[in-house]
Amino acid sequence: MPQPPQPPDRPPSSTAGGGRGRDRRRKFLVVGAAVAALLATGAGVWAAVGYDGGRSDAGPRTRDTGRAGRHTDAAPTGPSGGTGTTSGRHGGESGPDPARRPGDARVLFRKPAPQAPSTGADIPGFWVMDGYVVKSVQNRVIAYGDHGEPKWTVKLRDAVCAVPESPTDGKVVIAYRGGGKDGCGRLALIDLDKGVKLWDRRAPYAAPSAPGAPTAGAATQGASTPNALNAPNAPTASGGDHLGMGLAQSGDLVGLSWYGGSAVLKVDDGRQVTPGAPGPGCGVDGFAGGRALLRAYSCDDGTAGLQRINTSTDEVSWTYRVRKGYKVSTIFSTAPVVVALADDHHKSGGVLALSDRGKRRSTLDLGKRSYQPECGLDLFGTKLGGCRGVAVSSDTLYLPTELTLTRDGRPSSEIHAFDLRTGERKWAAKVPGRMLFPLSVEGGDLIAYEEPTDRTAGSVVGIGTGGGRPRTLLRLPSATRVAEAGLASATRVYRNGVFYIASDRLTGSGAAEEMIMAFCR
Repeated sequence: MPQPPQPPDRPPSSTAGGGRGRDRRRKFLVVGAAVAALLATGAGVWAAVGYDGGRSDAGPRTRDTGRAGRHTDAAPTGPSGGTGTTSGRHGGESGPDPARRPGDARVLFRKPAPQAPSTGADIPGFWVMDGYVVKSVQNRVIAYGDHGEPKWTVKLRDAVCAVPESPTDGKVVIAYRGGGKDGCGRLALIDLDKGVKLWDRRAPYAAPSAPGAPTAGAATQGASTPNALNAPNAPTASGGDHLGMGLAQSGDLVGLSWYGGSAVLKVDDGRQVTPGAPGPGCGVDGFAGGRALLRAYSCDDGTAGLQRINTSTDEVSWTYRVRKGYKVSTIFSTAPVVVALADDHHKSGGVLALSDRGKRRSTLDLGKRSYQPECGLDLFGTKLGGCRGVAVSSDTLYLPTELTLTRDGRPSSEIHAFDLRTGERKWAAKVPGRMLFPLSVEGGDLIAYEEPTDRTAGSVVGIGTGGGRPRTLLRLPSATRVAEAGLASATRVYRNGVFYIASDRLTGSGAAEEMIMAFCR
């Protein structure tokens, strides 16, 4: 049964800068020429949290309070479970290992991207399975083996437009375009093990013209339009629906949020369930999934909160009430729970860690630094999870700092580790003149991506639990540097000694683009 809301959290210890606050009443105002330019170029979007002290320069920081230094190269060894090999050409692809230098990573395979319209195209969805990977691209979901050979293809009626970050039990619910004016209105369950579509239906919706339905300034969870929401194959509302669709999956539940509505469905059969509305005058802002399913909400009276939905009972397990004037803007992790707050003016309210029972664990002491994980373009504020450049273990959060310039003009960033029990910063790591990007935690060590420069390819590096100098795990070949740096947006995964880079967006520039690149030692 739901627990009563908790007392509000205390304010953070330092002033905070711009965040990813969401005011649904203002969303359509930002859709103009500037946003169109962003969409056309595929520019990355960053969610900033931390200090906003008026510093406008991008010069080098003079204060260095963490251990840092140049990285050290590890001796190349074979990938986990084998010695590794390189594939030949597949259907017109480029050779995998041209001009490979000693010590460079091997290219397992490269998959070229299909042609895209001149305005570009989003191609979300990439999952690493046991012995193969799965990529959604346009109206297909395709599995590729360890060396890039196609395993299976599931074809849909239109392009995939929204996916969750994590599948459960080898199955994933995806959203694809519903045709006509409905931007992202159909759902399908894909079995990633067998390569089959298990069900396909229209997404629930909230019709703006129906009595009691939500307006453009509110989001609902089932109760406002029960007839429409309980009919998965009902027609979508005139004028289009499901703008800004976001999906979050955990266990047998998938949370859907879009501009003007939300719903929770069973993964196995697509049946809608009703965990209960957050409260009178409150609307759902979005979900985050993975190891748990979290739902953020905000209310007309300025209050807001976060709820965990039990994926076994379909009920709210606990509710955490955010201090008035702020709402949950980003969910960095669902287990352990780590969230960022922001107000309606995009001012950050800090980063909080909660216990598995929804009690405040700590407020992170961000000091006078700003942190910029990449959280994607979210015009409607409905996609709260899935930020990249963030890694979390049971007791530590890893965040990338904002970009600064070294004295010779090279972009640089650091990774800072925060203790989730105390909120204090544990250490900082950097490579002078390089951008560092947290990926994941393996065996207690942080795995990070060292982004390419205009002269050097990227690398995968490891950083121990105590910080210190990053050590090179994979040094990517210079022959793929241009393709690596040219991706508009990408998912990056390091698993069992193999590094995958999968494009999330095609620029439509007419030049050749990569869809997937895979590397190993």
